[in-house]
Order: sequence, then C-alpha cells, then structure tokens
Amino acid sequence: TFRQEQLMPGETRVGHLEGWSGQKTGQGERIRHNGQFILTNERVCFYRKDPFEEVFETIPLSKISSVETLSLMGYRVLRLHTAHDDLEFKTLEPKTLFDEVLAQLERLRNEHYSVASTAPAESITDQIKKLGELRDGGLLTEDEFNAKKAELLARL
Repeated sequence: TFRQEQLMPGETRVGHLEGWSGQKTGQGERIRHNGQFILTNERVCFYRKDPFEEVFETIPLSKISSVETLSLMGYRVLRLHTAHDDLEFKTLEPKTLFDEVLAQLERLRNEHYSVASTAPAESITDQIKKLGELRDGGLLTEDEFNAKKAELLARL
C-alpha cells in the first residue's frame, strides 16, 4: 500500500522495519500504532493502514538533526530528531536487520548533508521570491507564505 499510495516519483524504498510508534497505554497522539518504519532515498516514514485507520508520519532526511538508538534484550528503539519534530519507533526485529537499516539511514543522511553543504547558498531574498511564486501559483496560502517569510527574515 505504501508503494502505491505514498511513494513519490523518483523515490525508492531502501529498507523497512516492522514495529510500533507510541505507547501501549498512551492516549491521543501517543497511543500505540503498529506499523512500519520505512526508509526511502529521500525520507523516513512511519506508516500504518488498516480498514479503520491510516497513520502516516514523515521526515525528510535533510531535516534529521540527530539519531538515537537503544537496544535491550531484543527490544530496539530508534529516535529521530529534527528542529521541530521527533519520531520514535520501536521494534522487535533482529539486531542485524535493525543495524542494517540504521547504517543505510546514516549513509543517506551523510549523502544529503554533503550535497547540501556543497550546494551554493541561495540568498534569503531569492528564497522569499520563490515563496511568493509558490503563493501566487496557489501552492502556499497567504498565512503559510507570511510564516515562512518571517522565519527567513529572522535569519538576517
């Protein structure tokens, strides 16, 4: 289902783990959801789909600021952090599979980091102009445009 409904053009699935997100006794957003951690060449995703519910969380690889792991008696945790979001995934998958997916995640993050660090920096003025084009083309709302513009101007 993920390949058919969520995979973007040019994106390839690199690895996945079966497991869950949330807590067994959690409520609201923290409730436990069984699903899959999916690693693509562009992003990481938590995905679950059944007849009554669909849960889809995604983080672009370029936005991941740190990765934490925990392994204890066959139980493994993968925590991904960004400036504004976190994703915690738990699994009972074998350590070899977990480590393989983790190594691929780190390799892809390093590739994205090296590409981003060698790319010429786009000026804030140019970025605001592009945001204006997206707004004028109907891809951003006025509120989204103003929020991002304010964020960019704050960097000056």
